[in-house]
Amino acid sequence: MSTTLAALPEEYLPRDTADVVRTVRDSRPQPLTVRGGDHSSEQLDDEPAPPDRRIVMSLRRMNRVQAVDADARLVRVQAGARLSDIDRTLAAHGLGLPIVGDHREITAGGFAAVGGLSAASHRYGMFSDNVVALEYVDPEGRFGTCGRTHHADRFRRILGGAGRTGIITALTLQAIEVDKDHTWLTSDAHRFLDFDTFVEHSHAEITRPGDALLQVGRWVDTAPLRVSRPVGTGNIQLGTVRFGQWSSLHPTTATPSLRARRELGARARKSLGAIASAAGGRAGMPVRNAAAGALMFAPKVLTLRDAEYLADTVISSSERGPAYRVAVFAPMSSYSTVFHRLHDLFADHRERSGAITVISAMTYGVRSPDLHESAGEDHGFITFTCRLRPTGTYSGRSGAPELVRDITSGIDDICRSERARRYHTPD
Repeated sequence: MSTTLAALPEEYLPRDTADVVRTVRDSRPQPLTVRGGDHSSEQLDDEPAPPDRRIVMSLRRMNRVQAVDADARLVRVQAGARLSDIDRTLAAHGLGLPIVGDHREITAGGFAAVGGLSAASHRYGMFSDNVVALEYVDPEGRFGTCGRTHHADRFRRILGGAGRTGIITALTLQAIEVDKDHTWLTSDAHRFLDFDTFVEHSHAEITRPGDALLQVGRWVDTAPLRVSRPVGTGNIQLGTVRFGQWSSLHPTTATPSLRARRELGARARKSLGAIASAAGGRAGMPVRNAAAGALMFAPKVLTLRDAEYLADTVISSSERGPAYRVAVFAPMSSYSTVFHRLHDLFADHRERSGAITVISAMTYGVRSPDLHESAGEDHGFITFTCRLRPTGTYSGRSGAPELVRDITSGIDDICRSERARRYHTPD
């Protein structure tokens, strides 16, 4: 029977698929929110239930790595298993996951339910492209199985379906032969002060990645910093910060010097991340900004495992305050146009409303068979994060809800006209 937390009587913690079946059936007709862990969620209904009636089922106790077939390079896991734990288990067999998320808490079921992307997607596509088969429970509480070779249509609907077509309870994943702790990479970084040149370079690198195992581009564009004058009234503006970096990480040969530099860099990033995580309020902002900057100026040498979780060291500590996020798949034929139009959309709203402070973007390539089949070409992944001033602290014609509606409408127009697709990330 499902375990119920005494402190949260409407949170259920199943241990196996049979528990999930009972919980789904018993919860109807109330909406059921499913959480793979602390950082992923799936929603079975379009609208959340009122807070006093919401039922939550967490799969964090369904976290076992059930079997590894080293010869076939396959691993079977429960949906709540963390990708970092799966990867460590595979390492004992000389294997690893081709796609992992950028922090260690991401679960297999949650990642598969939204597709799943990483800086290695230019080589291995989405996480869902590497799922071979799965078990699921549908919204009616019925158990089923599907895979690439059986019930393939249902399989595609569930993968990337964010839980609306079925709750993933177990998966069989394709692994690759790799030693992530001893695969050394060197970072080839290019920095830009001009957005047009940054986009042009990103397009070229995505189109021709060479032997890069990982690739990622980041752009930051801040609003003018307003500072009160020491005497009198009014503000002065210190100007904007606009810069970007494209990083391609290529295989290299380890030397004692490289190993020493890697160890020193790893310790420095962990220390900075810990300090930034504890820093609060305005006084802690410089430290959090420095932590975010560590992503832009990645170390010259590091292992593949270090590189995969580089963002995990500092990113969560620097992301504070309200934000608007959007992520899209742009066909390479319209990649540059989509990138420019999205940036112009946010910059225009920032200029008119004053509600947006920082516009940041991240991009890399995605060579997904499923995406290629639908569009006839490869894609670039583009995600924007816009920091918002708290409601009431900026002047403008529109408040936050109206601003968000206008931005969302503009994004939808861009996607329709440029054949781009929204990517829906977990909550």
